[in-house]
Amino acid sequence: MKIQPYIIYDSQIFDQQKFGGISRYFCEIISKLQFKYDIAVRYTENHYLSQTKIAKHRLYIPYFLSKQYTQKLYRKNQRLTKKMLQSPIPYLYHPTYYDPSFLKYTGNSPLVVTVHDMIYERFSNLIEGSEEIIRQKREIITKANRIIAISEYTKKDIIDILNIAPEKIDVIYHGTSLRPSQEHNLPLPEQYILFVGDRTFYKNFQALLEAFSIVHQTNKKIHLVCTGKPFSDSELQQISNYNIASNIIQIATKDKDLNELYSRALLFVYPSYYEGFGIPILEAYACNCPVALSNTTCFPEIAGDAGAFFNPYSINSIADTIINVISDKSKRTKLIKAGQERLKLYSWEKAARETENVYLKTLEEYIKLSSAGKTLI
Repeated sequence: MKIQPYIIYDSQIFDQQKFGGISRYFCEIISKLQFKYDIAVRYTENHYLSQTKIAKHRLYIPYFLSKQYTQKLYRKNQRLTKKMLQSPIPYLYHPTYYDPSFLKYTGNSPLVVTVHDMIYERFSNLIEGSEEIIRQKREIITKANRIIAISEYTKKDIIDILNIAPEKIDVIYHGTSLRPSQEHNLPLPEQYILFVGDRTFYKNFQALLEAFSIVHQTNKKIHLVCTGKPFSDSELQQISNYNIASNIIQIATKDKDLNELYSRALLFVYPSYYEGFGIPILEAYACNCPVALSNTTCFPEIAGDAGAFFNPYSINSIADTIINVISDKSKRTKLIKAGQERLKLYSWEKAARETENVYLKTLEEYIKLSSAGKTLI
């Protein structure tokens, strides 16, 4: 008899993120599923979910009310999650984050969890409150029937840190939906390198600022454009100390502007110490933007030969690599072509099909092990 999976996703990540890689990942995968599913979200400000029709329970609520009653609305989502997980209809549960409190409502239903990175575990001494999320992740991951890792590097981290059996872990790469842009709607300088995302410590932004101050000495016209939140006082002080304030731009952009930012940049720079995958690599490839990035963690695995690599712990290595790429048109052209080829390995459609295979494998294994397995089909 053919297995007909029914997948339940909870509200966790959609309660936590308006924008963010994990919620975007789930929206991309779920929107391409060929299986039956349900998402336990009634109220959310998540941008990606609001742009789709995949959350059938979602209700519109005015912004001023959502801000006033945020916690109350989150609790309503959680109650909806609990109600779904207590359903008599057989299902597979795929939590969107690591809160293990929902497990007491799932009964014997099989569980699949996606692990995006092990940053909390690797940098526990530098992240305040990491103990609780580490405990929750460990509980969810060890109880999961199968685990999806977003890179081979992340899989290795899971095995090394949590001693999980390798055969329980499937590696499924991300994709990107960005396309190159010919538009010039944003007020951008003629020559700039691009930094995308937040600037937490492992993103290594402070090193990039220092490296850029060296690059600026060789090219006074070059700018550094940064997306994300406004600069902090310490960042502004560092920028001032390096005398590069007139060549640094912080821009708050919407998702629809990202393709223009990448497409017009001379170079995208990704100096992180650690990433689980690195979607911006694919975004740059998709927008014909060359990439310079760290030679650590998952980056060599994801970028292959389509990146100019540097040592993220060496300011001179970062600066020299940037200068080498932006001053050599043929080098940029080669990196762009290599990026276009590399991008063929990744797509959200492929990720969705591989995720479906994990669901099927999970149910097949579960049925073999469960005396009540026939109720799952």
